[in-house]
Amino acid sequence: MLTDLSQSAPTVTAHDIRVSQGFMANEASEGMVRPEYSEKDKSRARQWFKKAETLREQRNYDYAIESYTSGLGFWMDAIDEGILPLWSLAIQRQQAGGKKPGMMESMKKSTTGKDVKQATLNSLALLAKDPTSATYVDAVLKNAARGGYLDLIRWAAERALESLKREKKTNAARFKAYRETLVAAGQMAESFEEPAYAVSFLEFAAQSLDFLVARNPSEMSLKDLQREISGKLTIAKGKYSGSGDFRDSLQDADKQRVLHDAERLKQGEAGQADLLLRLKTEFEENPTVPKHINAYVDTLIKTEKSKAENEAIRVLEEVAANLKNYNFKLKADDVRLRQLARRTSRLRIKAKESGSDEDRQQVRLAQMEELQAQLGIFAERVAKYPTDLRIKAKYGEALFRSKQYDEAIPILQAAQNDPRARIRCQLLIGQSFHKTGNPAQAAEVLAEALEEYEREDDTACSLLYSLGIAQTEAGDVSGAKTSFGKLLRIDYNYANGDARKRLDELKQST
Repeated sequence: MLTDLSQSAPTVTAHDIRVSQGFMANEASEGMVRPEYSEKDKSRARQWFKKAETLREQRNYDYAIESYTSGLGFWMDAIDEGILPLWSLAIQRQQAGGKKPGMMESMKKSTTGKDVKQATLNSLALLAKDPTSATYVDAVLKNAARGGYLDLIRWAAERALESLKREKKTNAARFKAYRETLVAAGQMAESFEEPAYAVSFLEFAAQSLDFLVARNPSEMSLKDLQREISGKLTIAKGKYSGSGDFRDSLQDADKQRVLHDAERLKQGEAGQADLLLRLKTEFEENPTVPKHINAYVDTLIKTEKSKAENEAIRVLEEVAANLKNYNFKLKADDVRLRQLARRTSRLRIKAKESGSDEDRQQVRLAQMEELQAQLGIFAERVAKYPTDLRIKAKYGEALFRSKQYDEAIPILQAAQNDPRARIRCQLLIGQSFHKTGNPAQAAEVLAEALEEYEREDDTACSLLYSLGIAQTEAGDVSGAKTSFGKLLRIDYNYANGDARKRLDELKQST
């Protein structure tokens, strides 16, 4: 039986409402001990995560969310196995049109109760149903800090900062609460003797101030705060630079953060740093001149380092908003997509080398996150440039890969009018019709594509293989035998011999 996350939920008071607007930064009490999880706890959590994965495959999204949060109740800091899949599920549910929590559900799942674990679980459940909510992401961070869930704090800090940056109007109160929460969390991490986390939390606080200063360069009080946080960060790094596990454990959300306290820089890197400093200065002096914007951003991107790329994304998004020029937003999203693709590729290589189920799961999660990003970015671009067929082709393929076949078909049908993408779109249209239970229509589309396509390459093989399967299911045995026969003349072992096997079965059935 699934855990009821709403049980014993206290009545929402005016105090609750006021608190929900901030992070309650100073609630981390002295003398706290970092939560520990036994192997039994982790085993029980994994049982719930496995159940959640099954429910997700069945598109039973709400029960999947409840299963994930039930598992997290045993292992709150299960970022890779619980939080990341839950977040991916939240995006998938949102894309599928899932409803946001209503008033009654929000009241039942209190995020401000005295039971910190339950408040954290409730916050995660509500955020999963409304992943764009500032209130819910703030609540996750607040409660993670209250509970001493260090890994969850780090994950939520990144999500909350993204939320803060997306707001059209800077919310000074949210930024202040965010900053104070992370400073307090850093102190708590130090008391836990976890130096890497203390540095990480202060870095997020510093990034939030960097963002504010960039938007309000004449605000001296912000610069004073910036210097104060930078000082704390320098002290934290210096204090723990000799810690043996410092370098091993300091990671960003995707565990690839560049270490800020490297012992020395190579000469080439030092030269690049000087160049970046000069270009940054020129950009700050000419923040609306495309030549200086692009020179600074392009140099950041060429480093292929996460921190520099993230800075490029931040600059591009700010410039896009300030100049109302969507081209800079396009460039920022392209950088983000390359980051995700690089991460997926890296994890795929690791999984291939290790062969472990855990590494393969990480690949699946990375692919899912990359696909969800593509869906959001390409949907926005189609809305912005509705006549650009190249963008529609990319969006249609992303919809197809996310198994949204009914949505993919009309997008791909429009995109096929681009001669460069026509055959690829027709292949995906045919496969989409087949996936939606219309093999006869699929066969017709694929046959038309083959009439136009005169090469004998991988594309031809994909068309013939898909056509043969569709014809078989449509009852056109003769046509299927012809298609598979043509395919075998190009590649006898196509699909690891499956095409040959299908042809043999057709011959035996007649």
